Amino acid sequence: MNKTVKVIALCGVLGLTAVSCQKENLIEENTNIVAQASTVRTVFYAVDGVEHRITLIGDDAWNDFLQHMFALAEEGHRVTFRNEEAASRVVSTKETVTFTTKNKQEAYDWCTDMTEAGYTVSLYYDPDTNIYTCIAIK
Repeated sequence: MNKTVKVIALCGVLGLTAVSCQKENLIEENTNIVAQASTVRTVFYAVDGVEHRITLIGDDAWNDFLQHMFALAEEGHRVTFRNEEAASRVVSTKETVTFTTKNKQEAYDWCTDMTEAGYTVSLYYDPDTNIYTCIAIK
């Protein structure tokens, strides 16, 4: 009986050893990472002649920046801004385009379009007439 217990114990140990040496089947999870594509803008801007630079990631950051520029213009500051990436893609022609409107959203959209087209945009607001004057220079 003593021999039988030793043989059974030895077989058990060898069986566990054999099982632990077998190749495991790994189940790989789908680890694809989807990164949301977002626009990165390096914007140079000036408020009353004091120049700054900021990097904006995504459209929400751009919208927040532009709303801030409009708020500063409405407070009487002179603001100018340009998207450096867009400006570097175009050939400078010294073209000037002026746009005036009483509609803030129209001015907002126009400034966005012209900035994306590579223009440097200056924004002025006249509180007496409620007119936004936007000047784009390429």
